[in-house]
Amino acid sequence: MDPIKRLFRKATLSYKGLFAVMSVQQYLMVNLGSPLMQMLCFTLVARYVYGGVDVSHWFIGNALVLTYFNAIFGIGVQLTQEKNSGTLKLLIASPSSGVGIFLPRAILHIFDGLVTVLFGLMIGALIFGFNLPFSSWPAFLLILLVASFSAMAFGLIISCLGLLTRDLNLVLNVASMTMLGLTGANFPLERMPVWLQPVGQLMPLTRSIEASRSLYAGMPLSDLSGMLIGELILGIVLMAIGVLMFNVMTRVAVRLGVLEMF
Repeated sequence: MDPIKRLFRKATLSYKGLFAVMSVQQYLMVNLGSPLMQMLCFTLVARYVYGGVDVSHWFIGNALVLTYFNAIFGIGVQLTQEKNSGTLKLLIASPSSGVGIFLPRAILHIFDGLVTVLFGLMIGALIFGFNLPFSSWPAFLLILLVASFSAMAFGLIISCLGLLTRDLNLVLNVASMTMLGLTGANFPLERMPVWLQPVGQLMPLTRSIEASRSLYAGMPLSDLSGMLIGELILGIVLMAIGVLMFNVMTRVAVRLGVLEMF
């Protein structure tokens, strides 16, 4: 049990290092207020565009895509914060592997993302009439967990890209708009240009959003297993790419005597 305890201890310390300076009010506004307002905005736009029809289809997509907020603005800034606080050199010099460094940083953000989505669903039940049968909730939570894992793995890549530039905000905003626009949460993938549709299929959350919409429409979980497995595999591949990028960049940084690649 000691390795598991160390894993969660490192996860807790990493999470506190990001949010400990915030008050409770600031934390709620940053982690809940901002993403929930965004969800309401896009769902209300869909209601305006499609008239008085049921907008649950678009609400579910916007609720699920909320996990990107923790992935981009939580995990995506971690290495840059290490650089700014002067601890990046200690991280590079530590004997921990890339997995040992990245995995603890993602764990609590996965559950934090789930909390954000659940709050969004509660708001949707009050405003948009979202009503998922009780028997479908275990399957829906499984979809949320897989989606959150895939999004956090994408955040690890963003975190590494932060070491390549002085303007991290540009990277964060481009990544966040890409996830909002190419995952199918707000724009149907089939209506996008042909050359963009494969890009959307390679984005995290695309399959999870489609699976959650299908589940809400009454499709059993057994028929959605292909999409879930595909999302899980994509998350594992993205995490492997993030770890590989970190290992390569740290070796080059040590060889060149710099803490950043720019």
